[in-house]
Amino acid sequence: MINDDGYNSLITDIPGTGIHIYSVLMAVGFLTAVIASWIKLYRRNIPTKTLEWGTLVIALAGLIGARAWCVLNNTSTIENALDVVAVWRGGMAIEGGVTVGMIVGFFIFYRTSKQLQISMWVFIDCIVPNILLGQAIGRWGNFFNQELLGTDVGHPFSWLPTWINNHLHYGFNSDKPDPVAVYRQPLFLYESLSSLFGWFFLTFFVPKTGQIFSKKPWKLDSSQFISPLKTNPIVVKDFLKPWTVIKKIHGYRKFKYESWKQAYFHFTPNKNSVKSFEKIPWKDVKKNSKVKSKIKKWYLKIKYNMQPHSKSLNTMYNPNNYRVTYAGVSGSLYFVFYGIIRMILEPLRDNRDIMKIANVSTSMIVSGMWIILGVILVIFAQIIAPSRFRKGEWLYEKSY
Repeated sequence: MINDDGYNSLITDIPGTGIHIYSVLMAVGFLTAVIASWIKLYRRNIPTKTLEWGTLVIALAGLIGARAWCVLNNTSTIENALDVVAVWRGGMAIEGGVTVGMIVGFFIFYRTSKQLQISMWVFIDCIVPNILLGQAIGRWGNFFNQELLGTDVGHPFSWLPTWINNHLHYGFNSDKPDPVAVYRQPLFLYESLSSLFGWFFLTFFVPKTGQIFSKKPWKLDSSQFISPLKTNPIVVKDFLKPWTVIKKIHGYRKFKYESWKQAYFHFTPNKNSVKSFEKIPWKDVKKNSKVKSKIKKWYLKIKYNMQPHSKSLNTMYNPNNYRVTYAGVSGSLYFVFYGIIRMILEPLRDNRDIMKIANVSTSMIVSGMWIILGVILVIFAQIIAPSRFRKGEWLYEKSY
C-alpha cells in the first residue's frame, strides 16, 4: 500500500513551477566547476579564453553523453526516435556526461596547449579535479529526484535530519514506488560528501605532497632562509596572549611558502642554457627522413617527442633535487578517486540505478578501468614525463 501522507510527496520540482530541481543543481554544479577552473587558471596567469568558449562546447557534449549513457542503460523504454532525445521526460547520467565532456575537452585544450606552449598536464591539474566539486553539488539533484538510493535499512538514520530521512525511498515518479517505512541508504549523500573530500584532497594536499616529504630549503641553507621562529621564538608568556602565538605561527607558515617560491618555483637558471635544448622542428625532421614505412615513421615520431635532455632540464631548474608533485598528478588522481568511490558504492545500489549496462559486475569492471587509467597517468606524470618528455620554454608546474 502506498500512502500519500507527505512522506511520499514529490519534491522533484521547484514549488509553483515546472522547473526540475535536478536540472538546476546539475547546472549549478557545472558552473561551480567552471568557475573553480577559471580561478585556478587565472592565478597561474594562464589565458582563460579557451575555457570560456570551450565551456559551451563541453556542456553540449556533456549533455549528449549524459543522455546517451541513460538511453543505453534503458533501451527497453525506447520505442521511437523521439524517446532518445526526450530529456524533458527525465533521464540523464552523470557518468556519460563526464566521460564525453572530458574527451571533447581534451581535444579542445590539446590544441590550446600547442599554441601557448603550456603542458596538457597543467590544464588537467587546473580543471579535472574540479569535476568532483561539480559532482558533489549535482548529486543532490538525485535526492530531489528520489533516486540513486541503496538497500532498505528499515529505519530512519539518526544522524540525518527528518527532511532527508522522509525522502530516502523511491517516490511516485518511480516505476516502482516504495511503501511507507522504507528507508534506503542515501548513496547520493555518500557520493556527494566523498566527492567534496576528494576535491579538497586533490586541490590542497596533493600539490604539496612532494614538498612535505622533501628536504627543506631552510635546512639546506639556513643562512639564506632564516626562520622567524629563530629570531623571534614562541615563549611561554606568549600563551597568555593567544593572538601572539597565532601571529607567529602565521609568520612561520608564510616564511615556508616564500622559501619554497624562492628556492624552487621562482628559481630560474640561465635562459640561454634552456634555449640550447631546443630541437629541430618535426616538419624538417620528416622532410629529411628517408624512412618510408608508416610503422617506422610512427616510431620516429614517438622518439622525436621523447626529450633526451629532460633530465638535464629538471636538474638545471632543481639543482638541489627537491621532491615536488609534478604537473598532472592531481588531475590524474581524479580517475583513481572517482573509480574507488564507484567501486565502493556500486554494490549498494538498487538495480534500477546501476551505472553501466547489464549488472553490478560490469559496473565494477568499468570502475576498475577508471582506477587503472588513473594509476597509469599518475606514474606517467610523476616519473616518466619529467624525465623523458619535458620541453624547454614550456609551462609545467613551473616554467621550463
